[in-house]
Amino acid sequence: MPTVGWIQETGLDRYWETGSALDFSAVPVSYSCRYCDLSFDSLAQRERHEIAHPMQNPTLHFQGRDIAGKHLRITVPLKHGDLGERNVSNLTINGENNQSVGGLFERIQAVQKGYFDVSYGNSALQKALKIEVCIADKQELKHVDQAFCLHFSKDDFTSSDIAAFIDNVKQNMTVTEYTNGLVRYLHGVMAKDRRSDTTPFEEFDTRFNQALQSLQEYRTNLSISVRAVIRFNRNDFSTLQASGLPEIEAAMQFFKGGKYAASGLVGSSEKMPVDFSTEFSLKELLGGYQQASLQDMELRISALSTSNLSLQDRSKFDYICYRKAVEQDDASGMDRYRRKLRFDDVFNTLIGEQ
Repeated sequence: MPTVGWIQETGLDRYWETGSALDFSAVPVSYSCRYCDLSFDSLAQRERHEIAHPMQNPTLHFQGRDIAGKHLRITVPLKHGDLGERNVSNLTINGENNQSVGGLFERIQAVQKGYFDVSYGNSALQKALKIEVCIADKQELKHVDQAFCLHFSKDDFTSSDIAAFIDNVKQNMTVTEYTNGLVRYLHGVMAKDRRSDTTPFEEFDTRFNQALQSLQEYRTNLSISVRAVIRFNRNDFSTLQASGLPEIEAAMQFFKGGKYAASGLVGSSEKMPVDFSTEFSLKELLGGYQQASLQDMELRISALSTSNLSLQDRSKFDYICYRKAVEQDDASGMDRYRRKLRFDDVFNTLIGEQ
């Protein structure tokens, strides 16, 4: 059975197996940067340094952030200053050499839908980037949001509802990726509840991640709400912002150590489809938190089928019970749930601060 470092060790061994003097060290004692005078103890350290080398690494940036990947999707009209470069001495657009970032900006700004193959770099390094321009039409976004509410603002939905939604919005060509993100979220919900015929439970978070990637450039209320539900599923309470979902916002405040502000919740005729465990956390546990005892909560949780629960779900349940044990001054309960959460990075840290 090879070890973790087997490939690197074997490669070095084969390279230096030609033989050398007894006092000669086959492995270099240091690795010098190829662009400056610094040296490093390992190849990995040198590579990390050279990637971020301030004088040599060519970089394009979009809306103040470096473009790290090889694909950029632009869904809103560009403004002056949205595109920039650093350490770029040559740039090619769709095979045309000697172009500039300013020229790229003008080309993108002139189209609502299009593709650009961009190659850029300097004497040290060359990079490639594919830019997809698909400026979302506001009316089409509005139509997709309305169709989503029409098909999914109810207590349950099926694969037939998803198919009907897709058919309803298929003519909205400028928001295809937006629609895909919503559909991937719905598939993730069904997979997590084990109601999908095509996606197993284990892949629900993969679908959620695909949804995040598709929706990240859109700033609609629906997109913000979907992303908030996914963060809630992943126990990511780091960002507290208006999501349009009062129950989610109140719950995130609670899971950061605050109080559950149930009195501030506002009812709505529209509903956001969520997975069962999220609804259980919000309505059964937190919704009845003030009236319920620790024993009541434990009884409700024990009645659940654990096959539909992720580790993050169980941690949320344990933390709610821990908070109730603290409230009841139940030392035994506090110790029991503290031990359950001791390996959870989110809640173990939070309990230590309380």
